[in-house]
Order: sequence, then structure tokens, then C-alpha cells
Amino acid sequence: MSTKKVFGKSVVLMILCLSLSLFFAGLVSAAEEYPTRPIKLIIPFSPGGVADIIWRAMVDPMGKVLGQPVVIENKPGGAGSLGYTMVATSKPDGYTVGHISLGSFINNYLIYDVSYNPTKSFTIIGGVARYAEALVVKSDAPWKTWDEFIDYSKKHPNEIKIGFSGAASIGTIGIKWISKKLGIKWKEVTFPGDAEGITALLGGHIDAFPGAGAQNMQVRDGRARMLLAVTVEPIPGFPDVPTFKKLYGKDTMNGCALIGPAGIPEPVLAKLEKAVHEGTKDPGPLKAMNQMNTTPLWRNSKVMTQDVNAALISFRELLEDLDMVKKK
Repeated sequence: MSTKKVFGKSVVLMILCLSLSLFFAGLVSAAEEYPTRPIKLIIPFSPGGVADIIWRAMVDPMGKVLGQPVVIENKPGGAGSLGYTMVATSKPDGYTVGHISLGSFINNYLIYDVSYNPTKSFTIIGGVARYAEALVVKSDAPWKTWDEFIDYSKKHPNEIKIGFSGAASIGTIGIKWISKKLGIKWKEVTFPGDAEGITALLGGHIDAFPGAGAQNMQVRDGRARMLLAVTVEPIPGFPDVPTFKKLYGKDTMNGCALIGPAGIPEPVLAKLEKAVHEGTKDPGPLKAMNQMNTTPLWRNSKVMTQDVNAALISFRELLEDLDMVKKK
């Protein structure tokens, strides 16, 4: 090989190495300066639901930590899948993040042909709370207990109208599982979010609604009555309301967390994680969570990622009982 060819290849290699060095140096510099503009937080449900209420209380304390405003965008659709997909396909620079409700996040993936994978398409930033998922009825409904509700349902098939927030939420899947397990037939109505379901319940258009927590405000002010906690542990303030875990032995613990697209640089992830953590300690979000009996529970990126993996297993069991897991 001639000296000219060797020299030429060496020059090309040097230019390539220099270009790569400048590229990665730029990434490091951008990560260190982050954030320099507002951050978009996608909520994949309608305004007025539990997720919307929590994050609207969280964005101010998060923004103070980050030094930039956090701006909410509601993107309902596909039982949450539209918003989850928007986050998964966004640039991993920390400027687009999103809310997940663990139930719909996992169940959509297990049921439908979505374009995201919960363990590969995202950076899990941190968990915020455990939802007080519960089935409620109006305060003037004839059923005072879950046993009365079940007994009436068995004797009057297809008479009771139950509203669902999304087709794959934990409340939806849990109640559908009970329906199959006990051979009960209810009329089912699906809404894009909790706010619409609660409005329909209070307006007398449906008889019962299993929500993720916002319905508890109606329970507190006396307009609704809680019959079943679709949870593992009793809901705070309602120790006598039976839980799904106690009655049926299944894990239905739903959670609230913040995610971003896969590949967010570690320095950016650390700043986002810190902002979420500080937000969970602020009086504003704590008050909002308390209103819905939602249990504040900080989970860092590593632990919340483990929660997602565990939910894949437990939720799959429920869906397999319902023959709802998509065929590979």
C-alpha cells in the first residue's frame, strides 16, 4: 500500500474521530445546560381526571426545581395509547415527558397492537403515587354494600349500567374479571376519562363507576358511596370497604408515574428525577392526592422500572383469565 493511501486513510479516520468527539461533547454540553426551554408533559386522558389533577399540582414545584415551566398537554385517545405513543416517539432530550397510569400503560400493550413496548420504548423517570381505584355508586343508590350490589346484579342481569374509564384501565379489567368470575352481566359504557364517567354517574346516566381516584371527591362530599376498592390494600379512610385482593386474591395495584422516551441522557434523567421527587413533597400535590385518597409514594427511576416489570406479570394473569391477551 502506498504512503499516500495510508496517509489518506489516517486523515479520514482523524476527521471521523474528531467529528464524533465534537458530537458527543455537544450532547454532554446540552445535557449539562438542560433545560433551556419549557418542558411538555403529555397526559393521555381528558382534563379533570385523577392524572390531570395530580400533574397540574405537580408542575409548579417541578418547574421551580428545573428552572423552566412544565406545560401540560392533554392527549386522550386509545385508552391512553395515543399519549403513550407520542412520548415513545419523541426526541429523547428531556423536553417531552408523559404521565402513565400503570394499568392502562401495561394492559394496552398486552391487549392491543400498540407501537410501543413498556420495557423498551421508555425511560421511567419516577413513580408518584398509588391510586385509590374504587367502584362507587350515587349516595341515593339502593346498594349500601358490595354484597348487596352483587346480589342485585345476579338477580337482575343487564339492568345495572357500569361506566368504564378507558377499555384497559385496572378498574375496567378488574370489574370485567369479576363479571366473568361470578357470571354477572352488566351493561357497559366506556368513557375517555374519569371526568366524563363521574359526570355520567352523578347525572344518573350510569349506575356505577370504577375510577382511579377522582371519584373519591364525590364520596367525600356525600354525593357518592364507595362499594369496592379495586386495590391490594384498603383505601385510606375506608378500612371497611372490601378490597379486590382480599375478595378475589388478585393484584390490581395501580400507580402514577412520569416517563420519557428511551435514551434520555443520564444527566437529564437525574434532573427530571429530582424535580419529580421534590414535587411529591410539596404541599400542593400532597393536598391534591389527599382529596382523591391517592397514596403518595415516591419511586425512583430504578424502583419504578422494577414496578413496571412486576405489573407485566400480575396484569397478564388477569387478562389471561379474560382471554384478552393479544395473540403473538
